[in-house]
Amino acid sequence: MIARIVLLTVLLHMAFASMRMTASLDALAHHADPFEVGLLMGLIALCPMFLAIACGRWVDRVGSKIPLVLGSLVLFVGALIPILIPTQRVGLAPLYASCSLIGIGFMCVHLVSQQLVGHLSTAKNRTGAFSLLAMGFAASGLFSPLISGYMIDHLGYRWAFGGSFALTAMGFLVFLTLLPNLPAAWGAPKKAGERQRTMDLLKLPRVRNVLLVSALVSMAWDLQNFMFPVYGHAIGLSASEIGWLVATFFSASFLVRFLLPILSHYITEWQFLFGVLVIACGCYAVFPLFDTLTPLLIIAFVLGLGLGASQPNVMSLLHTQTPEGRVGEALGIRTMLMNASHTGLPLLFGVLTGAIGVFWIFMAMAALMGVSSIAVLRRDKDGETND
Repeated sequence: MIARIVLLTVLLHMAFASMRMTASLDALAHHADPFEVGLLMGLIALCPMFLAIACGRWVDRVGSKIPLVLGSLVLFVGALIPILIPTQRVGLAPLYASCSLIGIGFMCVHLVSQQLVGHLSTAKNRTGAFSLLAMGFAASGLFSPLISGYMIDHLGYRWAFGGSFALTAMGFLVFLTLLPNLPAAWGAPKKAGERQRTMDLLKLPRVRNVLLVSALVSMAWDLQNFMFPVYGHAIGLSASEIGWLVATFFSASFLVRFLLPILSHYITEWQFLFGVLVIACGCYAVFPLFDTLTPLLIIAFVLGLGLGASQPNVMSLLHTQTPEGRVGEALGIRTMLMNASHTGLPLLFGVLTGAIGVFWIFMAMAALMGVSSIAVLRRDKDGETND
C-alpha cells in the first residue's frame, strides 16, 4: 500500500517539478527578466501559503480520498493550460495561471501522501517509510529535469508541457487502483464542540523547533530551485545541462535517503539536521565561484547529500511530537511556512539578482545556514531541557 502511495506521489511530483522547470525556462526564452521568473515561481506557492493550514484541518476531517481527487484534477488542468495556450502567442499569462494551479493541486496531494505514510506506518518503521517517500521525491527530482531539458532542447516547450500532462494522467490512474483501500478517516476524532487553535501547536516547543528548522531548510531548497536555472542560463548552460545540474542534486538526495534507514541507527534526527545546515552553508559559499559545469555538478551533488537528509527526519519528528488527531494541521503549518518561503524568496531573489548579482545572494544564504547550524547544535546539546 505504501509503495503505491509513493508511486502516485512520484508521478504527480514529476509532473509538478517538470512544469516548474519548463515554465521558468519558457519564460526566460521569451525574454522574461529575473523578477518575472521569480513571480512565476512565487505563484506556485502563493495560494498554498494561505490555504495550507485550512487544507490540513480539512484532511484531518474528511480523510484522504476527496483531497487526492481534487489535487490530481487541479494538477491536470494546470498542466493542460500552456499546451492549449502557448507562451509565444499570448505572453506569460498562461504560465501565471498554470503555476497558480499546480501549486494548489500538489499541495493537496503532498499533504495527503505525507499523512497516509505516517498513518499506515508504525513508530518502529516510520523513518524508513518516510525515507521511501523521500526517495520517491528525489527520484522524481532526478528524472523530471532531465526529461524536461532534453524535450525542450529537441522538441520544444509545448512537448515538455505535454510530458507533464501525461504524468498527471498516469498518476490519476494509479489513484484509481488505490481508491478502494484508502482510509475513510484517520481515527481519534475531535470531541463535539472542541475548539483547537493553531497557536496551541506552535506553543509546543518540540513541534515549534521542528517547524522552524523545516522552514530554514525550505529556504535553502528555494535557492536551489530558483538559482540553478537562472544562474545556469546566465553563464550560458543549455537547458539539458541545467537539467543535469538539477538532476545531480536530486541523485544525491536519492542516495542519502536510500541510506537513511541504516544511518538512523547511529545518528539522531537533530544531528542529521545540524549536518544539513552545515553542508548548505559550505556549498552555497563556493557555488558562485565557478562558471563551468563540472565543478557545479560536484557542488550540486554535495548539496543534495545535505539537503536530501532533511525531509525524512523532519517528517518523522513531526509525526512523533504532534498530538494525535492534529498531524494534518501540523503538516499544514509546515506547508504554509514552506510556501511562504516559496512565494516570497523567488521574488526577493529576482529583485536582488538584478540589484546586486548572484554572488551576494549565495553568500547571504550561506551565512544564514551557518548561524542556524550553531543554534541547532546548541539545541541538540541541551537536549530535552530546551523542550
